[in-house]
Formats: sequence, C-alpha cells, structure tokens
Amino acid sequence: MVFSLFNNKAAPIGVDMGSEFIKMLQLGKAEGGYTIIEAAVEQRPAFIEAGSSAWQHWAIKAIKQLAIDGKFKGRKVVTAMPASDVFIDQVKIPKMAEEKVREAVIAHVASKLPFDPATAMVHYVVTGTGSETEYIVMATDRVKVDHHLAIYEQAGLEAQAIAIWPLAMVWSYVSFFGRRKNDLESTVMLLEIGANFTKVVICKHSNLLFARLVNIGVNQLKDENTMRRLIDELGACARYFETQKGRIERMIFLTSQSTDKILCESVVKLARDLQVPAQIGDVLAAIEVSTEDGQACGPIERRGNMLNWTGAVGLGLFSEN
Repeated sequence: MVFSLFNNKAAPIGVDMGSEFIKMLQLGKAEGGYTIIEAAVEQRPAFIEAGSSAWQHWAIKAIKQLAIDGKFKGRKVVTAMPASDVFIDQVKIPKMAEEKVREAVIAHVASKLPFDPATAMVHYVVTGTGSETEYIVMATDRVKVDHHLAIYEQAGLEAQAIAIWPLAMVWSYVSFFGRRKNDLESTVMLLEIGANFTKVVICKHSNLLFARLVNIGVNQLKDENTMRRLIDELGACARYFETQKGRIERMIFLTSQSTDKILCESVVKLARDLQVPAQIGDVLAAIEVSTEDGQACGPIERRGNMLNWTGAVGLGLFSEN
C-alpha cells in the first residue's frame, strides 16, 4: 500500500486516469478468480490539454457522471498519480537503523526532485542488500496529490488510497500471470505502452526491483526511427538491470489482444535479442467479462478491444495486496 489515506475493507473501484482516457473498473470474486462488477471509460476531449485546470474540471464531471451511470458498489476508489508526476530513482545507502532510513533516502534524491523536497511524499522499497542497501525510491508532490484528491471529493467519491503505477503493474502480474509455483522466484520484465509513455517494471513476483518511465508512447510512434528508439530504450533498461542485478527470465507485454501487430513484433524481437521468452499479458483474458447479473459489461470486450485495462485492474486489486 502506498500513500494510504484510509483503512477500510470495502472493495474499491480502480480508477486509471491516463493522458487520453479515464477508466474505472471494479472487480468482484468469482469461483477460481475474479469477475467484473462494473467498468466505464471516458476519452479526454481533444481540445482539453491533459493536466491543465480545464482537464481537472472535465475529469471531475466525467468521473461523477460515470459513477452515477454505472452499477459500481460503494463510493470508495483507489487511484494512482499520473505517471509523469511520479519521480523514480534507484539509490544505495549504508546500512543503518530503520528509523533513519527515510531521512537518508530523501537526502539522496532531494537535489534531483523536480519539485520542492519539503512537499515530497516518498515511498521506497528495498531491492538489494550487501555492504550497502539498495532502494527504489518513488516520490510525488503533495500539492499535486491534493489536487488529485480534490477531483474525487468534488465528484462525490472517497479515495481509499493513492497508489503508484509500478505497484499497480506488479499487482496485475501477480494476480493473473504469476500464479505458478516457479513464478515465485522468476525475475520478470513487464512492459506497458500507453498513449504518451511506456512503463517498464522488473519484479520477482510481488517484489518490485526496477521501474522506469520512457517518454515514448503510441502517439509518438509515427515512424520506424521512433520505434527503434523505444526498443533501444527498453533494451537499455534490461541490460542495465542484468548488469546490476542478474538475469531477466521472462518478458510480459501488458496490453490488449488487439494491440498493434508491428508493436508486438518489435517487442518479440527485443525479447529474442535478450534471449528471454515473451508473451502478451491481457488482463481481460483472465477475468470473467460478464457482470454479476450476467449482462455484458459496457466498454469491456475481448474481441477487438484496443484499450489497455492493466492499470485500472491493478488498482482494483488494491485490497488483495
């Protein structure tokens, strides 16, 4: 749990606010897995700039209306800060008493933060131990967190927690693609290519080991050169990790089954170059798509689905992690 605001056992609605879409999804338990209680999606109008004050007003109205029109249970949500608002770094510090670690971690990243360190909300995870302890540090600006929370307050919803995108990816992986016994010790590279960013996570089951945001997404993939740049960036992440930590044993491209064929082929080629097996990880393929009353769930379609629901599903799994 990251940036927890409340301690409540109610099943939350996962809300993924990306630069292009707002996606809301609520999971329920089904025999041997999960079912979808409700899902809803709204696309950002082209004339509204993502992250602007106009976008915030639009987001309030959109989320409020989606909640009113949908069959969601309860008003509690789990959301995540936009990926571009989360600073991520890897640091090493000498071993010390636990009560001193937080101060030391913040001191190591303070000069790199793109906002005032005094307003930083910081979460860190141990990724290795030795003569020094290695941490992955994730931080965001409290001012932006307050603005984010205001969206839900004005939409009539209650934020149970604000998570961070790398953890939402890990939660989806563990729940749907990491359930075999040998997955517990496998080091896996997760890729999620969004509209304007590509998210990279490396984990060993539920243990987050590496995360990076690459500033290239589907909207930037206009030619072969940009595609090559993206694949080079992903390859650099993998090789850096393997130099520092050890071998990556599996790659999962978290996307829909209907994603771009050329993009899939490029990811497969990257996996081949790294000599690791690769697969498509479509969370919808692992969930019962019909709702509890047996009716088809609005925007959720396996066949022809172009939307990636990994983030919303991962956030909806918050109470399971």
